Amino acid sequence: MEEFMRNTDKKKENMVLMSMRISAEDKEEIEAKARKTGLSTSEYIRRCALGRKLPCYGDTSLLKEYSMQLGKIGSNLNQIAKHLNGGGDFYSIYYELKEAIRELLDLKFKILPALEDVACGKKRRRKSGEDGEG
Repeated sequence: MEEFMRNTDKKKENMVLMSMRISAEDKEEIEAKARKTGLSTSEYIRRCALGRKLPCYGDTSLLKEYSMQLGKIGSNLNQIAKHLNGGGDFYSIYYELKEAIRELLDLKFKILPALEDVACGKKRRRKSGEDGEG
């Protein structure tokens, strides 16, 4: 316990107080963002200013949904591969394969913005057609 207190005291000795002027609106916004990450306002500002990693606080529900859709598409592709590996005719499943590829490409263009939103802490609104069907 005594060792911990000495280490804490040493850290405080190296600390200097830095103050700045910002608008009341900016202060509220910074404090709200710090609360979302679970960091103190000071730690949040330090990490932002020094380019350090912030805890993720974005909405991950779309990513979970997209992950389930990827699982369904993967299952379809496995069935197609099993059919072809068993000597099945390619042309009999051509349209199923084409549809699976289209679904993968559509999902790719949904996942990338959702990942960016999670990293930036934004809550993404669903567009029509993003109902989880797939």
